[in-house]
Amino acid sequence: MSDTAAAIAIYDNHSSADEAVKELQRSGFNMKKLSIVGKDYLTEDQVVGYYNAGDRMKYWGKLGAFWGGFWGLLFGSAFFWVPGIGTVLVGGPWCRGSSVLWRRRLRSVA
Repeated sequence: MSDTAAAIAIYDNHSSADEAVKELQRSGFNMKKLSIVGKDYLTEDQVVGYYNAGDRMKYWGKLGAFWGGFWGLLFGSAFFWVPGIGTVLVGGPWCRGSSVLWRRRLRSVA
């Protein structure tokens, strides 16, 4: 059999329950094993601190650079096929390169 332990607490208002949760977090309690049940309390709270950014980065960060590069390459190259935009994207570097070559040629002649 597995060894499980449970604790139950009842609070009169939301703020005291919230303070108890924060105290558990400060003491090192694993927030993934915490469940809260409430009654007759409607709120728009978006609790972010219990599934923190570090946990998300460990899970999603491994492949994030790969997928970001893949989609960037895919959508970036798609702009070359859009009429008008593709011409500007190609024409900008082409004009810059040709102007640099003309300047070098004029300097070598003078």
